[in-house]
Amino acid sequence: MQILEDNERLYIKSPDGKSEIAEITFSRIGDDKASINHTYVSDDYQGQGIAGQLFNLVIEKMQQEGRKIIPICSYAKQQFERRPELQTILAKF
Repeated sequence: MQILEDNERLYIKSPDGKSEIAEITFSRIGDDKASINHTYVSDDYQGQGIAGQLFNLVIEKMQQEGRKIIPICSYAKQQFERRPELQTILAKF
């Protein structure tokens, strides 16, 4: 599966290219923050680690840009709660 990218979204299309099977959206905020707004994996593809792959790519991308993360969607919040190593990139308010 190939991960595609728009300005503020990473996504994966179905093998036939007619639909999207997964996506994660994010928004850049100012010069040093970003929010992860939405994570989706279609039912047929859940449990395969796809959301985790997309999440990790967004984290990597935002770290390269020097941004701290504001987790908005429930999946992103859950990842920040489960993974103590992410606390260093959690945006403080």
